[in-house]
Amino acid sequence: MMAKTHLAAAIAALILTAGSPAGAEESTFDDWSAVCEEEDGCIASSLVGKASGGYDARFALRVGRTAKADSAWTISISTIAVLADRDRPAEVRVDDNPPLTLKPERGYAPFGTVNDFFIVDDGTLNILIGQMLAGESLRFTFLDVSGTPHDVDFPLAGVADALLWIDEAQGRLGSPLLAGPPNHLSPAPKIDNAAAIARLGVPPHLLARHRAASTCEDPNSEHMSGFDPVIGAVSKTATLYALPCTAGGNNVGYRLYIVETGEIGGIEPLYFAAFNGDYGWVGTDTLFNIAFNEETKELTSAYKARGAGDCGHSGTWVWKNYAFAMREFSAPNRCNGSGGPGGWPKVYPAK
Repeated sequence: MMAKTHLAAAIAALILTAGSPAGAEESTFDDWSAVCEEEDGCIASSLVGKASGGYDARFALRVGRTAKADSAWTISISTIAVLADRDRPAEVRVDDNPPLTLKPERGYAPFGTVNDFFIVDDGTLNILIGQMLAGESLRFTFLDVSGTPHDVDFPLAGVADALLWIDEAQGRLGSPLLAGPPNHLSPAPKIDNAAAIARLGVPPHLLARHRAASTCEDPNSEHMSGFDPVIGAVSKTATLYALPCTAGGNNVGYRLYIVETGEIGGIEPLYFAAFNGDYGWVGTDTLFNIAFNEETKELTSAYKARGAGDCGHSGTWVWKNYAFAMREFSAPNRCNGSGGPGGWPKVYPAK
């Protein structure tokens, strides 16, 4: 629910900021609009960012210029409901031109707000603005803070007319086509990536992987929708996601994954050792009734036996560098459905 609320608030903020300020001049050109305000200068923008097969108002492409006579054009892309990972390279490409790589800080960086990413490399800027005026579509490729990849396509029909309108409004017809970094803005503040990841909820590519590769019940089904995922950072670049898988009696089972957003990113399903009184040590891809402490990096699980012939067990693991290490595990000697975690003997560490 938190992620949905965050999304709604972000889109509402985009709608509000996209509105024209009082007393501003504005005009529309195909998929682009242009607005000028005396103090803040002029901005041409397109909110028609096509992503994931549909038009989505979560993205905006903007070209702006302040009212100063010697100011240059700035180019920015706003990722409204998701947050681009400012520590990972991004890429822009106009039509079939070679892609332009945007390195963190040197190629692009957030200014003003954490969602507004400006291109800051002079060489890239001046290549790109020329391509935009002659092109049909611009694609922005990036990873968000959860490691989810995004390709966003913006139509360029109307951008040339919008910039010409701004030239005329600012009395700069015939001025050189010059682009530069946003020297009039302050760098955006640093953010807590772990908190941002938690607000975003489960990444779509992880949910797709979970549905395709497991025998779990659909997380959105009526039976499972009441159980929330467990999300927590285990390191600066890795996040634990525990997705509800099954539910019965007093037990909710979870499949656990690590999503790595560092230089070598990806999804890693997690497997754990569990002790069974009838079979000894076995492997499992499901833990029940879990909790995760983000401060101590401690993961706990307790399966409650459902009657005669069923084995309960409880375990504690702690994250160490790149994996969860077992700290202790308790289980009954026989699977007779009796007892509880407090009365089961510890099988690890063994006495």
